[in-house]
Amino acid sequence: MSFTPAGGRGRSAAARRRAHVHAQRRDTDDFLRRWSMLMIVSFSTAEACGQHFGVTKQTGCNWREGTHRPCGDAVDFAMQTLPRYADVMWGQ
Repeated sequence: MSFTPAGGRGRSAAARRRAHVHAQRRDTDDFLRRWSMLMIVSFSTAEACGQHFGVTKQTGCNWREGTHRPCGDAVDFAMQTLPRYADVMWGQ
């Protein structure tokens, strides 16, 4: 077992800062707002949303209220089945 200084993998504090300077931050809050809007314009109720995706009414409610994000399979299904997907999610 090797000794690793505090900072992991032998990096100094300056090296750790440099390693992350080019990382791009995803805007997950923006996705959440757009997903919520897509659910609102696509479904009249949370129950209809849940039925379409095969999830619970509560999950549909959470998506419409913008408190939770979906998994990748739900996003893929939305891309395939919701006609307003490109308009709302990509602004096209």
